[in-house]
Amino acid sequence: MARITTPVPGYSGQGPGGLMFQDGVGESDDPAVIAYCQGAGYGIDGEPPKRAVPEPPDPREVTTTVVGARVRDAAVDPRPEDFRPPVNAGEANPHGPEVYAPGLPGGGLQPTAPPLTPDEKPQTQETTGRPPQSEPVAAWREYAVSVATSDEERAEAEKLTKAELIKKYGG
Repeated sequence: MARITTPVPGYSGQGPGGLMFQDGVGESDDPAVIAYCQGAGYGIDGEPPKRAVPEPPDPREVTTTVVGARVRDAAVDPRPEDFRPPVNAGEANPHGPEVYAPGLPGGGLQPTAPPLTPDEKPQTQETTGRPPQSEPVAAWREYAVSVATSDEERAEAEKLTKAELIKKYGG
């Protein structure tokens, strides 16, 4: 029976070949599992593990070759004109737990369209008559035929796919 220690100190859980570890230590008599663990850097019978899991590099210190236009990330290079840059931006590892987004103003999702004026009504199926995109092609054909202005346009609507109908009559 071989005593196997993990490269990650204190790991508890399943390892290679179903080997169970408790506080970084497991035991196995399976020669295939022992050979795999030796090659993968686990410690065998009192030898220390050969490699530990390395700390990921700080992306601000990694040199790269830029292809195409430079892209600026507010978490790495914040500027005064940025709208609510991440907390600790430019001071800590942008991919670490110290840099995080503060959230959206007022919470929730940002509107995707300008707010309606008091005399405008939101466009819904009731106000437009258009079927939702989830409706079958038959509903879209019926709508297209109802709004078509000529016999040729009605005949064309009968031949179009759902995607083509939505593109032409959806908005």
